Amino acid sequence: MGADTPKARSTGKRDTRLRALERSLLVAAALALPALCLGQETGSEPGGGASAAELPGGGVPGVALGFSGAGVTGLNPLPAEYTNYGVAAGVGETDNVNLSSTDRKSQTLAATTLFFDLIRSGSRLDLSGTGNFADTDYLQGAYRNQVLGRFDGLANLTLWTNHLRWLLRDDYGDSQVNVLQSLTPVNVQRVNVFTTGPQLTLQPTVSSFVQLQGLYSRSTWQDSPFNGNAETGTATIGHQFTPLSSISLVGQVEEERFDDRSINRNYQLREYYAHYALKGARTAVDLQGGLAQANDTGSWNSTPLVRVSLTRDLSPFSTVSLSGGREYRSAVGSFTSLASGTAGGIPVGPATQTSENALRTYGNTSWTYRRLRTSVSVLGGWERDAYAVSSQLNTDRSDVGLNLGRQLAPRLSAHLTATVDRWRYGGQGFTENFGTAGAGLVYRPGSWVVLYGRYDHQFRHSSGVAGQGLGYDENRVYIMIGYYPHFSGTGLPAQSGMGGGGALP
Repeated sequence: MGADTPKARSTGKRDTRLRALERSLLVAAALALPALCLGQETGSEPGGGASAAELPGGGVPGVALGFSGAGVTGLNPLPAEYTNYGVAAGVGETDNVNLSSTDRKSQTLAATTLFFDLIRSGSRLDLSGTGNFADTDYLQGAYRNQVLGRFDGLANLTLWTNHLRWLLRDDYGDSQVNVLQSLTPVNVQRVNVFTTGPQLTLQPTVSSFVQLQGLYSRSTWQDSPFNGNAETGTATIGHQFTPLSSISLVGQVEEERFDDRSINRNYQLREYYAHYALKGARTAVDLQGGLAQANDTGSWNSTPLVRVSLTRDLSPFSTVSLSGGREYRSAVGSFTSLASGTAGGIPVGPATQTSENALRTYGNTSWTYRRLRTSVSVLGGWERDAYAVSSQLNTDRSDVGLNLGRQLAPRLSAHLTATVDRWRYGGQGFTENFGTAGAGLVYRPGSWVVLYGRYDHQFRHSSGVAGQGLGYDENRVYIMIGYYPHFSGTGLPAQSGMGGGGALP
């Protein structure tokens, strides 16, 4: 047996930390690799993503992935082949690992991140996928190892050219469990939504089309009792004015069924609307208007259905987008449309308190600018969710965000981000404001290696009877080394020639 000397004990501790880093890397890779067989439906749906995606305390610095939103400019066509991936590892420090106003504790963190953004096109199979994962070890034992991640994927298999396709889609990620607790590792659950089904397209005439789609979806929640199935049927009849403009009439019926009927009510959603879409050289318009219905109260309720999405390229370097609408949306629909925030990174869904559908009224706006050495993104959003059955869960949400990037030198860039969110839970008697302000430096000693450091200040301030004691402030810093063979910093592949000052990895 070897002697138990101070040197031996120091060596043992160092080996333990190295094994922790290696385990973090392996876990993150194991989570992401199965996702490569699927992919995300690129581009954004007219309804837009769910608001306030990135909650404070969610993890390590993330990556603003290229095609997970509107792209570099909103009207740029997506490439048929696209690759963007990387891995990073490093250490961090937080002065409030419990995210608490009364029980502040510092903690050293070992972190590993892995991301990928892929598009593959073939004669029979099209794949696209976006994944972003982070593994964090709390070296003083505040929590067990935590893995956060988000994966959205889509695979389209052509069974009959131009007519019949089979869709496979998967949305995996994390969601807050208890709205009255901070977003620590013990207040997060994994959620997965898998969808599959056929789509048949017919062309009675040269300019007309008929589409029939049937989808089956299975949603699973790690802790919440919301597991269930959904069947959706959609019929569309339309006219193609040009290859870039069309008008159609759409009817859709969605049946929601839950495993646990003691606390969940099965219900049905219906939509009947007209749809006009136009994509020009500098402007894209998507308009939907009609009627939405739901029967989760035991009888049918109806409301006007409106979805509006406008995107305009103000210049080759600047894009503005506006969206808004009114619709019924289920908890599953909110999770699958969850979007990352201004700073990129891993979105964590807000706490889902019920499986009921909500009447969702929303509006979003964004402006992006990228040119040579400077990038700027500004966004704002507002959303109201109103429940017909459990009205005490009604929620109002608003958010603003700012993202600045600047190339200081050929190998050195700086980045600033700021987000502020306000959530009001009227029926539960509290309002909370939370957000993050951060800054970082990125140094590239080589074409594939990246060194970066980042500081973030996060806060949560609550008011109202139920919100007492929920506030906190936290400071967190990371130093990371990354291997990014395809990352250009703009969301475009490095070989595209459009690299420059962009988002922090």
